Formats: sequence, structure tokens, C-alpha cells
Amino acid sequence: MIKRIKPLSKSTIEGMVYQIRYLINEKHVSDDALAWHLKNMLSDKGIPVDYIPLPAPWNRKDK
Repeated sequence: MIKRIKPLSKSTIEGMVYQIRYLINEKHVSDDALAWHLKNMLSDKGIPVDYIPLPAPWNRKDK
């Protein structure tokens, strides 16, 4: 059975951009942690993504 992917609304995309900006500017997350968060955002919306493991705690922030 083929699962149809629903189109994302403008407000959904803007919300995701807001979350990404927050993670970068306020939390200073690393690229690996940002990729993990983006994977979670997309999979929560029903978009299939590859497995990305959660980075180790000492690798979650840029220094």
C-alpha cells in the first residue's frame, strides 16, 4: 500500500523554521543535534526519513 504524503502548510513550515532558529541561536546546538531535531520534526509530520541517532550529550552543543 502506498502512503500519500500530505503537503505541509505555510504555518507548519514557518513553525519549523522558528524552531530551527531557536535551536541555533539560543541553544547553540551542533549540526548533528540539529539534524536529529529536523528528522523528528519531519517524521512527526508523516514524512519518511532515514534513522539518525541521537548525538552523545557531549556532542550536542557547538563550542
